[in-house]
Amino acid sequence: MTLIEARRALPMPGVYDAFSARLAEHAGFKALQVSGFAAAATVLGLPDIGILSLRDQINVVQVITQSVDIPVMADGDTGFGNALNAYHTVRLLETAGAAGVNLEDQSFPKRCGHMNGKSLIPIEEMVQKIRAAVAARIDTDFVINVRTDAIAIEGLAGAIERANAYAEAGATVIFIEAIRSREESEAVVSQVKAPISINMLGTRGGKTPLLSRRELECLGVARVSYPILTLCAAGAAMQLALATLAESGRLDSLEHQLLSFDEVTDVVGLSAERAREQAFPR
Repeated sequence: MTLIEARRALPMPGVYDAFSARLAEHAGFKALQVSGFAAAATVLGLPDIGILSLRDQINVVQVITQSVDIPVMADGDTGFGNALNAYHTVRLLETAGAAGVNLEDQSFPKRCGHMNGKSLIPIEEMVQKIRAAVAARIDTDFVINVRTDAIAIEGLAGAIERANAYAEAGATVIFIEAIRSREESEAVVSQVKAPISINMLGTRGGKTPLLSRRELECLGVARVSYPILTLCAAGAAMQLALATLAESGRLDSLEHQLLSFDEVTDVVGLSAERAREQAFPR
């Protein structure tokens, strides 16, 4: 919570399993975001269109939070139903170890914020979900990061109106999805009465221009997410390695582009497990 309150564009890479989470922690990041997009892709092999279940999300969150020592935010999608469902979504994800949750105002089935064809629930309905989420949290420092996809449907003015209503309802942070320009980012920061989160996606092809963390910090942004950075980086590396093996039957040309065996075992904590094993000799 304090990291976001500082409004210094806290970077939160999206992760989807224990290994990606540990790599991010080893890289020095102070907080992580479970990416619903990446989880849908890796758990189900499906797009982010509302098919990943709450139980799927809980399982991913539990694995990740048990593997790292830094705060992890969960992806609560639309809360998986009405305000009562949102209440239990928040309670279950917090119990699973999350330090915060994303909740969004799309109608169900939702879809990735950088896809077309989105629709929204009424402001009043989302306000009730937020109030339920606030009531559900056990720790008052649990972050309720409320996302609106209104820019694509109601324009910037509609998004700001919704954002302020959501802030008044108790949102810790406001996440306006698919901002289309630096000028819109400036308007959001200046006109919304809450800390602002912006999505840099983590790859090319999104609707939001890619700005550096320094630029976003200067704008006054509190939190920056990179939800599919690790997924896209891993996918590109795997495609290269697999294509090389399929075409040549050799991997020596990739020797310096792959993690070594020792590097992988370091990420997964083999030395610590060996030491623990010695404490309980047979």
